[in-house]
Amino acid sequence: MLVLVNGLPFFSKRIVADLNTFDSQNKYVFFNTYYSRWEQIKFLICLPFCSAVISFNGVSDNSNSLNWVLRLKKTLVMQWHGTDVSLAVGREKSNQLNRKYINHAKHLASAPWFAKELENVVSHVLYAPFGYIEQVGNTEDYHQIEVLTYLGEGNERFYGWEELRHVAKEIPALKITVIGSRGDGLEQFSNVSFLGWIAEEEVIDRMKKAAIFVRMTEHDGKAISVSQALSVGSEVIWSYAYDCCHQVARDGNSLLDKIVELSLLIEKRGMKPNKENMSFAQQHLLKDKVMTNYVSKLKRHLNE
Repeated sequence: MLVLVNGLPFFSKRIVADLNTFDSQNKYVFFNTYYSRWEQIKFLICLPFCSAVISFNGVSDNSNSLNWVLRLKKTLVMQWHGTDVSLAVGREKSNQLNRKYINHAKHLASAPWFAKELENVVSHVLYAPFGYIEQVGNTEDYHQIEVLTYLGEGNERFYGWEELRHVAKEIPALKITVIGSRGDGLEQFSNVSFLGWIAEEEVIDRMKKAAIFVRMTEHDGKAISVSQALSVGSEVIWSYAYDCCHQVARDGNSLLDKIVELSLLIEKRGMKPNKENMSFAQQHLLKDKVMTNYVSKLKRHLNE
């Protein structure tokens, strides 16, 4: 079976390579219809010969490519994974939601909470995460309590800067490291280091040295950084409820209290990584486990 894939290239290119590895019964081909006119043309040329299309982005406005999918009555699977959910929910509330692709499609969601968020948009959505980690383990003891977080450049408040700023101010002795953002235009603290964008290998190395990983996003999908942090035994504080994570409201005092609580816990266990978190990652978050599960869920939709 030939399956065409379009959507955001950052996710689509990687998942197509993995799908072709883990699903020998189907052939998956990605077309960058979002940013290339030539790719749009190639997509339309191949469309009559395919059995299904996967959109790696929930579409709630208009898409010329998906218009042709509907005209040719092809099976359509939508994979929801983050900002697309927020856009669809907002459009539904303002009566600007385009339902024609949504009603035609079958739906997968990368985060378990998306089913609740999309309840007024999609009648049924299947939880199917596709983000995975490559390795698990950390044998290094911590030399100090360090907090690591990711803040998107230019969008720091969305990722929890105000809450983190409160912690930095209240505990000046606490080392806080920020990846992603260079801190331009933000208040500077002597205990906060902004590293900007760094390679994935360095991210993992940094996580191994950080006892606590914080992700205080305003809205989120199933963030791969959370999986990575669990895989090296960090204590994870998240604004969402997830296995082995400490859910905290987006509030500076709540974050502060949780960091203090976890710091004492880490010191009590001898400044060692959390073995239970690494065990969970070993059982549930490695590539073979995640992709085998994902292909199984996807094929349920493709074969219906």
